[in-house]
Amino acid sequence: MNARRARVLRSAGWLALVACMLAGPPLQAAEPARPLFESEAELAVTLEADWRVILRDREDPRRHAAVLAYTDASGVAHRIPVTVQARGVTRLRMCRFPPLRIRFERDAAAGSAFEGQRSLKLVTHCERGATHAQYVVQELLAYRIYNRITRHSFRVRPLAITYLGQGGRGGPGSHFAFVIEDLREVARRTDHRRARRMPMAPEEYDAPAMARFMLFQYLIGNTDWEVLGRPGLEQCCHNVRVIAPRDSSGLVALPYDFDAAGMIDTAYAAPHPSLPIDSVTERLYRGFCAHDGPLEQVRGEFLAARQEILDTVRTEPRLGSARRNATLRYLAGSYETFEDPDRFARDIRGRCRRPGRAARRPLLRFRRAARRRHQRHPAGRPQAARVAAPAPGFPGPAQ
Repeated sequence: MNARRARVLRSAGWLALVACMLAGPPLQAAEPARPLFESEAELAVTLEADWRVILRDREDPRRHAAVLAYTDASGVAHRIPVTVQARGVTRLRMCRFPPLRIRFERDAAAGSAFEGQRSLKLVTHCERGATHAQYVVQELLAYRIYNRITRHSFRVRPLAITYLGQGGRGGPGSHFAFVIEDLREVARRTDHRRARRMPMAPEEYDAPAMARFMLFQYLIGNTDWEVLGRPGLEQCCHNVRVIAPRDSSGLVALPYDFDAAGMIDTAYAAPHPSLPIDSVTERLYRGFCAHDGPLEQVRGEFLAARQEILDTVRTEPRLGSARRNATLRYLAGSYETFEDPDRFARDIRGRCRRPGRAARRPLLRFRRAARRRHQRHPAGRPQAARVAAPAPGFPGPAQ
């Protein structure tokens, strides 16, 4: 009897094992839906808050209660409780309306376009008027250009946003803006994680990814960034976030904040005094010699993407004709360097940096010249309007 019972139990065990194998791996909690950046279409929203207090006390780090609302394509109205907080460095100091950070409580946006979001940067107009509205459109295009080059980039979603005062009365009115994908979402989407260490040397970065980063910054004429940490700094970097792949050691730099790019040429932007250029519209390659190996391959990638990049600008409906033409001319000037092997060798390979070595020309002369040019009025613009803008405590770009 005992032997028979043992045979039955063994059979039952085998049946249970087979059933488990057929059922597959245990179910895991499903990833929350994150539909916001799956579309590039403009989303009309309202943001209701006490703007009088927020704009008056913009340097106060407190979070302010707000309501983000919109009506979806099915006609369903969504009202999402959020908090808003002024953020930024130069724009926080210079602009009448600062950039914002919007934070969501867990599950507060369930069932909406903002589902799965916890914290979003909102890029806003700096001042009233068509020129500043165009700056925002051009900065959105800078993000989209890099999206065309690599998936290791922040996605953006355009918003037609109406700022309402408390109770829906008054407020700063309607403006164009966009939100930027959160770093955690970029890391999840690309199977990376946030870097846990501060990169101190170029060799810590993935060479092809860094070559793409550097050629992109040259393409749009942006020098307002730094990718290396330095002794005494608590964090890295300036206008860059860093992610690390899960299966290798090469770090990847994600650029953001392009309002100081020559492609945009905002009225308040100026190069850092340590750099050998007089205007943000002057192109300067700041790549490292350590990443020269894949430059030719990456140059080919940029040349192959040229039509798609230019079409991204040509087909942007919110960009006025004058700004569109100026943006296309600027990009075409960068592409002249990419297309000409001799110019590429001279202006890109020949300008690479070796950290720790002196610049090719004396840095002291650059700084003296920079002081002189910043004492003069930039052509046609008030002196106070253009300022170099390193982050607080950040010593500026390494030569």
